Amino acid sequence: MVVPIAAAPSDTPRAERTVFDDHGAYLKSLTPEIVIALCGPMGTPLHEVAKTFQELIRGTDFGYAEVKILRLSDEIRRLKGLMDEKSIERLIDAGNELRKEYGNAVLAKLAVQDILLSRAAHQNAHDSELRQKEPEAAEDSAAVMPRAARKCCHIIDSIKNIDELTLLRSVYGDMLHVVGVYSPIEMRLERLARIKGPTDEIHKLIDRDSGEEVKYGQSVEDTFPQCDFFLRVDSATDSQRNTRVRRFLELMLGTRIITPTVNERAMYAAYSAARNSACLSRQVGAAITNSEGEILASGWNDVPKAFGGLYHTADQNSSTDEDRRCWNIEGGRCFNDAEKTDIANAMVDRLIANGLVEEKKRSSAFEMLRKDSQLKSLIEFSRAVHAEMHALLTAGETKGGQIRNGKLFVTTYPCHSCARHLVAAGVKEVYFLEPYRKSLATRLHSDSITERESDDSKVRVMPFDGVAPSRFLRFFSAHPGGRKDPKGAMHVHEASPVTAITLEAIHTLEAFTLRALKSAGLNKR
Repeated sequence: MVVPIAAAPSDTPRAERTVFDDHGAYLKSLTPEIVIALCGPMGTPLHEVAKTFQELIRGTDFGYAEVKILRLSDEIRRLKGLMDEKSIERLIDAGNELRKEYGNAVLAKLAVQDILLSRAAHQNAHDSELRQKEPEAAEDSAAVMPRAARKCCHIIDSIKNIDELTLLRSVYGDMLHVVGVYSPIEMRLERLARIKGPTDEIHKLIDRDSGEEVKYGQSVEDTFPQCDFFLRVDSATDSQRNTRVRRFLELMLGTRIITPTVNERAMYAAYSAARNSACLSRQVGAAITNSEGEILASGWNDVPKAFGGLYHTADQNSSTDEDRRCWNIEGGRCFNDAEKTDIANAMVDRLIANGLVEEKKRSSAFEMLRKDSQLKSLIEFSRAVHAEMHALLTAGETKGGQIRNGKLFVTTYPCHSCARHLVAAGVKEVYFLEPYRKSLATRLHSDSITERESDDSKVRVMPFDGVAPSRFLRFFSAHPGGRKDPKGAMHVHEASPVTAITLEAIHTLEAFTLRALKSAGLNKR
């Protein structure tokens, strides 16, 4: 259907014209549709969580009559002719084959297609009913049938790589809510053992699921930190799954006044602090709390300046002449990378001088040492103070006595250097958003650091649980319609996404995806 963008000037007198209410039309175009995508490591009960979401959204509290679960593994089975396949390894291989042939986001594209076809069927039924009620609309070739609003939710079970997430966010924007589901490693091993058998094979599967080396493989470890909500499912919280999922839905649909937990506040402080960093490698933020959950200090990674503190921007009129951070030295360069490059070159020189490497192989030897050895993971040449250390130093100035038995919240898993200082400072628990593969914390300090949530004899390093800081302001801000009516009574709002967007652009973006599937011969007819 074609909608005219602009019309020629009208000869109708202004007083007789009907003024188009563009704002009202926009508000009517806002859709209550939501898309929920699950992401989680192998062994996590993703299917059970998907059903929990389905059952609760269908309930009378939210009024979503149409709730569909889209299992991406079923698409793998359908396209590869493996409808009865039970082998996890075979399904992973088949999924990788599809990604290699059609791109990393192919399974997400198939989910978009299902959502588009579902809406199209609903729109056609709506248009047919409207034409029966208003026959003149069918005769008017210029008539534009309104888009049919519907309370519908699609639950995608589940995404496995960053390209799938990127595609879904590009198409659905704030209509999409990504839920990261995880369980402690011991629970995941036990769950997989019931399916698979030998433990050594299970560990290989978990490692493969976390992040495969092939570019078209699975990479849950990279995708998981980008979620909007993190849900822990373990022996202690399994019975509370409904409560936690319900809380998330109430936040997402704006049906109840909910305030942040202590942990959510602290992680948001850490996330916010990270934005102060000008580090060329990564922005990291940290916040430390006492045993009562009160925030003692926050910190971020950046270059220290003489006589205390880090370089920072004081105000909008501040000169950068005295800012000696890496971005403002010699045109901007990472000193850690430069030092590692110098070391690699020096090592190659020594190898050639001692006859262990031929001169003609200098380039390949350098590439191997610089990019494919433990030298790549060295971090000690960075000029930046790490976020955890900045938070500890700041808290220690005035509140050092409250650090013991406190908690540290950090946007990236602590490196082994910071980890040992956290142990020495008396921090009891550490929560993180993003994994950090270079960290040797548990390997070097297995006597004092653990990732097992059941082990309270050591400092526990655990994934964060709750609303992601990237959604903090949207979910915890007051409802745009206010919290009370003119008489001062609390206003109870009907369930509707607090991140609702217009449906007008969505069908166009979905059509781009459908066109890509058609060109690959993967569209459903």
